[in-house]
Amino acid sequence: MVELRDVSFSFDGERNVLDHVSLSLGPGEHLVLLGRNGSGKSTLGKLLNGSLRPSRGSVLFDGDDVSAAPRAVLARATGYVRQDPLTQIVSDLCSDEVAFGPRNLGLSRDEVRHRVAEALETCGIAGLAQRLTSELSGGQQQLLALAGALALRPRHLVLDEAESHLDQAARSRMRAVVRGLVAAGVAVLEIAHSGEALLDATRVIVLSGGAVAWEGAPEDFLRCREALETSGLAEDPVTVALASAVSDGAPLSRAGLVESLAPYVPESAARPTRGVEVCPLRAEGVVVSYDGLPVLRGVGLDTEGLTLLLGASGSGKTTLARVLAGVLAPDAGAATLGGAPVRAGMVGLSFQRPEDQLFCETVLDDVAYGPRARGAGDDEARELARSAAARLGVGEELLGRSPFSLSGGQMRRVALAGVVAARPGAYVFDEPSAGLDAPGRAELARVVRMLVDEGAAVVVITHDAGEWLDVADDVVYIRDGVIVATASAADARRRPGLFDAAGLEAPLLVRARAAREGATHA
Repeated sequence: MVELRDVSFSFDGERNVLDHVSLSLGPGEHLVLLGRNGSGKSTLGKLLNGSLRPSRGSVLFDGDDVSAAPRAVLARATGYVRQDPLTQIVSDLCSDEVAFGPRNLGLSRDEVRHRVAEALETCGIAGLAQRLTSELSGGQQQLLALAGALALRPRHLVLDEAESHLDQAARSRMRAVVRGLVAAGVAVLEIAHSGEALLDATRVIVLSGGAVAWEGAPEDFLRCREALETSGLAEDPVTVALASAVSDGAPLSRAGLVESLAPYVPESAARPTRGVEVCPLRAEGVVVSYDGLPVLRGVGLDTEGLTLLLGASGSGKTTLARVLAGVLAPDAGAATLGGAPVRAGMVGLSFQRPEDQLFCETVLDDVAYGPRARGAGDDEARELARSAAARLGVGEELLGRSPFSLSGGQMRRVALAGVVAARPGAYVFDEPSAGLDAPGRAELARVVRMLVDEGAAVVVITHDAGEWLDVADDVVYIRDGVIVATASAADARRRPGLFDAAGLEAPLLVRARAAREGATHA
């Protein structure tokens, strides 16, 4: 068992990120930790695995105070999978990455090989053993990070938004793995921004302002409006449907879940009306290969509104995003905006990892960089930056801080604000909602819809399709570098078969809506 007793933590010695927090995590428990961006969730997770030491209070492991013990004491017992897998991947070869931890435990060569093979197989990525870690998609890297943690056979496991880069099928695999670990007695702390996490929880804690604001059973959480509001999940579509079902007496269980939720999912929304004529963003016959390995094979895409690009991890989505933004020249084919060849800077690109595009000393300067690069004077650039920051929910109190002092979700908002502030002719957002809390995701969807209504073409690459379908115009499905289907968002909301064709698992709300309408097949 690992415990926090009256723990506070501060990075600067002035402002507490965590304030008098106490909790325990026992064998076979699945504790889901909820809270808005910046509430202290990731900091709490790092205290549990020894990455951080408390400013005050105690960390106990099996009853012994280990607050001042070597970090390895907790690190060996507590696996940690971060929101961004690249922050914990240290090896070039996938098999070496998974072997890194067991080797450092001094295990025999045969035992290390056994654990590596077992962990890769458990995570469904045995075929990646001899691949370079740098060649993997974000989702594949996330599964690799999980395999590395499992190879240590930890007694506790901390998952910090570990599903954020995974498609629905990979999320289902990860959840099955975690359920097996819990059944075997492993204690799991899951930091989440999704209502689906509640289905596996034995207990829920809500953090607010670095303090525990609510604690109890997942069913009680769903019945408590105040707890829902504090967690940020009050308007999350899946959570709303789960709360309605539980309030009507339905059990909170994965068994029969789709049928249980079917009466409570919202009606299919009407297709949004475009406010103005949009300058089209197109890809025609795009071919890209890396070291002779084909990634995109004659891809064509045409968007004059908000288009979702959906596909499994490794299907070529991010490569297509770079071509559309003009930062990657294809081997064949072309990307155009309004009929003109796309050059770098014409299309705003938001990367999967916001850290890759943040570099200034303050948030305000970072957001203002794009307008300055396009010729705006200092006053105008700062005005545009403040406006974009406000639209993306970046508060005035954050503008003077270093972007690297922020939480993952806050960094995501700042990076998106920097793209929007530059006012390009079109946008490509690659996993823009990863790491955002539910209010942040909803606000982002509204902002992106406004960009389209103002005349910009937008492509959104996402594993959170269920949250984008109500604001999208069209959906494009890609599989193994080939476009396999194109549909209106209205059709995609109720046809799981479209997702099946792309090797994807349809979002929960899509499956529930299809079950209610009796349209379980494409």
